[in-house]
Amino acid sequence: MPRPGERLTAVKTPGIMSNKGKTGRQGPETGERERMAKRWAAGALVALAVLWAVSAWPPARAGSRITRDAEAPPEILAEVLEKPEAEAGLIPVERIEPAGGLADLQTVEAAGVPAEGMDAARWALYRELLSPKEDGSFGGEEPVSRAEAVQALYRLSGILLRVDACPYPDVPEEYRDAVAWADSVGVSGGVSEERFAPFSPVTRSQLAVMLQRFAAWRGESTESRLAVSWEGEAVPPYAEEAVNWALDRGLYAGMTDHGLYPDLPVSRLQLACVLARLQGERDPLAGALPLPGSGAASRSQERHEELERAIAAAARRHGAVGVQVAVIEDGAVTDAYHYGWAVRGSVPMSGTHKLRTASLSKVAVGLSAALLREEGAVDYDADIGEYWGVETWKPVTVRSMLSHTSTLLNSESIAWDYAGVKAQLSGASGYGGGVPGDLRCWSYNNHAFGILGQTLELAAGRYLDDVLEERVLGPLGADGAFTAGELEEPELVTPLYRANSLGRSAASVRSVRRWSAPGATGRQFAGGFTASARDCGKLTALLAGDGCFEGVRLMDEASVELMESHEDRALPGGSYQALPMRLRLGAYGRERLYYHTGSAYGVYNLLSYDPDAGDGVVVLTMGADGGKDQYGIYAVCGEISRAVYETIAR
Repeated sequence: MPRPGERLTAVKTPGIMSNKGKTGRQGPETGERERMAKRWAAGALVALAVLWAVSAWPPARAGSRITRDAEAPPEILAEVLEKPEAEAGLIPVERIEPAGGLADLQTVEAAGVPAEGMDAARWALYRELLSPKEDGSFGGEEPVSRAEAVQALYRLSGILLRVDACPYPDVPEEYRDAVAWADSVGVSGGVSEERFAPFSPVTRSQLAVMLQRFAAWRGESTESRLAVSWEGEAVPPYAEEAVNWALDRGLYAGMTDHGLYPDLPVSRLQLACVLARLQGERDPLAGALPLPGSGAASRSQERHEELERAIAAAARRHGAVGVQVAVIEDGAVTDAYHYGWAVRGSVPMSGTHKLRTASLSKVAVGLSAALLREEGAVDYDADIGEYWGVETWKPVTVRSMLSHTSTLLNSESIAWDYAGVKAQLSGASGYGGGVPGDLRCWSYNNHAFGILGQTLELAAGRYLDDVLEERVLGPLGADGAFTAGELEEPELVTPLYRANSLGRSAASVRSVRRWSAPGATGRQFAGGFTASARDCGKLTALLAGDGCFEGVRLMDEASVELMESHEDRALPGGSYQALPMRLRLGAYGRERLYYHTGSAYGVYNLLSYDPDAGDGVVVLTMGADGGKDQYGIYAVCGEISRAVYETIAR
């Protein structure tokens, strides 16, 4: 049997990576399940060897420590550090050189870690389960990679085995021992025979499987008394038992207050808290940590019936056929409402039905632009001619299109196809007067947003639906698309009603399918994004949370700041143009609101959020009268939003 430090030959185990695509969530390949028993048998033999090695290992010398440094540790660790190893529950291990000394623990206070998670972050650094980031910060909001999660469990095991080689060529040297160990004992396999995908974020589902297998390897019970069902959220089949077990043990306490989000990455701070709970009975320090619990109660949920009546009253007052509402509190989607009909007279509206969002689509395009800028695929201030391969008649930029100051001609008679847009860009007849980027040339421009969507697809070489799916929609478990016919559940698309008549049939909305190539058409980008209010609310919560969702950073804070950057001069009507939203001061009882409206085929919609409180509201309606309030916002949406903002104010 191998002793600690000896070579170990790894045995591959099935992967636990889930990819959510338009065909649904996927777990391990079916064929892998048939080989799982054999692999677990091999892993069990290795586990027995490891347990034998632990029992045979001589105790540490008196006074030795897992980590020792001349600097005094933070107060939370002081008492434990003065205890002998046996009393403190420490197991001597073959050392991995620490990324830094105890001084790293002092950086946690200045690293943006919330007070309620500070001790868990310190503990994870002290136990060397996680290392400081390159800039010295803890990076609590940053997603944990698959390799980092495996390495944390490897170090938590207390037995650091060296191996001849890692079975996955894509794993860098710093993670090879950990990945080979995890693969051999059955904690985690790769995503294929040759790939581990070490830098892919580990999701809540994947982590639950790793944790359950790790507990089984340690000889702990992995039985669960729970069988959790979450409305609108499907746990990948391979992870159902593990997720229920993790919830039953309370490992995800505070992470699932507003939804399970099985495909959402786990943050570094969340992992530290999860591992502290897992280790609580084995490590006195972990067991004594004050860990974050549930957050503040939802005011919307507390007054749900009252708000439901207010929403129904506003809908009736304005003659709406159907309404959906999503509520965001402190950066989280906390509640949702629905009223009326999805199909007039036959199918009641539900929270899962999908409506054409009209010009709220422009926010999805703006979000796509910000994400692609992060990736280096697009420059906001470059002439878009470089993406089209033409010399533009005027210097049009992504920034000027987002702010409606491009001076591009806006007309339904202009072609939306690739060849037609190239002709428009290169000729004088494709433009109006003025200088692009000058606020004096502001003119709300649907056609420019179509060209913007095409430009982004050409720059990225990808469909915007794929950009959003990979970066935000997939992790958030949201089903939305510019191509309604490609939705996961297109049967939930509603028809659109204009007062007492049909504005557009559901079949017509669903007829929009993926075009021949990225950038081939811009027709859907000005108003074709289709989703439920709840799923639009998830995107709104991401912006209201400055790029974080449920404690996990999905986009840079600077990207949200860029989207919120606005002109100093007000537009007619009193709002300020941002990229692409508008800023309104003093509306609906809030000091500042970013918002966007949308209307087409009888749809009247509003998306808004308070950047200071992190609150927000998404209202999707059809069939209402379309009257406007004092802010130039559709009255049915404004009345509902005011009621929500007043209710959730703290």
